[in-house]
Amino acid sequence: MAYESFTLSQVETQFELTLTQTRDAYAQIAPIAPSKWLKQSLRFQSPLVVGRTSDKRRSEFLVAPILVEMREIKDETVALFSGVKFDVDKKAGLHGYCDFLMSRDALLNAIKAPALFVTGAKKEDLNAGVPQCIAEMVAAQRFNDAEGKPIETVYGAVTDGTRRRFLSQREKIVGIDLREYGIAELPQILGILVHMVS
Repeated sequence: MAYESFTLSQVETQFELTLTQTRDAYAQIAPIAPSKWLKQSLRFQSPLVVGRTSDKRRSEFLVAPILVEMREIKDETVALFSGVKFDVDKKAGLHGYCDFLMSRDALLNAIKAPALFVTGAKKEDLNAGVPQCIAEMVAAQRFNDAEGKPIETVYGAVTDGTRRRFLSQREKIVGIDLREYGIAELPQILGILVHMVS
């Protein structure tokens, strides 16, 4: 079993998690205006993913530019990894590839603790990406603990490129925000992402 093989009931049971649902969990976070570069990138690249397209295309054209912008806002103090193998505990099924992973260490050639944030790009069904995202957050917590750099909360997101849903894990409690943020809410999305890696 790998990250993408988990079901919601499997991650909840196997890792003894309590899943909670909230609405507007990040509503109090101040928005951040996107740069001209990001607005142009999304405007030029959005037509490239119209219709039936792959998760890879969505990741490259709609997700990556937003994460790159967030890294720039943080003065490149976080590392961004794309399509990275993140094998933490194969026996527990915590292995495989993360669409995106961020760590607080700015070193770009190796994942260093603490791992802060994971995100997955899924075609048209955000709910389908939630179990994988939770498994990756559990792996990030275990990775951080093993490296002696535990953090209180690991964050995650599932996206189809145009819509996002945010998650958090604190110890054994996973919070799933039911609100979906559309691409038109880019300032709110940037504000939330910056908050999550701060």
